[in-house]
Amino acid sequence: WRLLQHGLPKGIYVVGYSERIDLLRALIIGPPGTPYQDAVFVFDLQLPPDFPQQPPAVHYISHGERINPNLYENGKVCLSLLGTWTGRQSCELWNPDNSTVLQVLVSIQALVLCEQPYYNEAGYDKQLGTSEGAHHARRYNEGALLLTLKSMITTLAHASNPFELLIQTHFRAARRRIVSRCRQLLELKALAAPAPAQ
Repeated sequence: WRLLQHGLPKGIYVVGYSERIDLLRALIIGPPGTPYQDAVFVFDLQLPPDFPQQPPAVHYISHGERINPNLYENGKVCLSLLGTWTGRQSCELWNPDNSTVLQVLVSIQALVLCEQPYYNEAGYDKQLGTSEGAHHARRYNEGALLLTLKSMITTLAHASNPFELLIQTHFRAARRRIVSRCRQLLELKALAAPAPAQ
């Protein structure tokens, strides 16, 4: 609890429930420079009875959308730290001696809601550094941005308790950046459109 009280980075908010100390709800704001910038992501966490021997169970409030390779429509969060994805190195796996809920939240913010989520798809990391990979990553980001914009509307319509006021305040403050990104995307699409036949 002390780690969460004093160690949360910008863009991550957590609430606990006095009647259920094993439950937490977290809100993560999509980081700048990613297709998820300014979107709001809500997660429910449940600490198992033998915590910290086992990692928390994490459920993503998806509203039925899959906008990231690691966040499924059914709420599954794919992350080696949670044991829901095969980690290649022991440092990626849950370690009861030093892994924390804070580490889980920061991993979601930095590794899942990242600049190039295309490479998080199974096997696609082999394309990193290739022109084919760069092309696919750019196309993936365009789709992720469109789905993220759609999710912002859904989030506003179905704001998660107890974050309603925080969500409204955040979108009010971010609205100009969001509209600017929409305009940039439209301008890029207009430039990429083929010229009409004469």
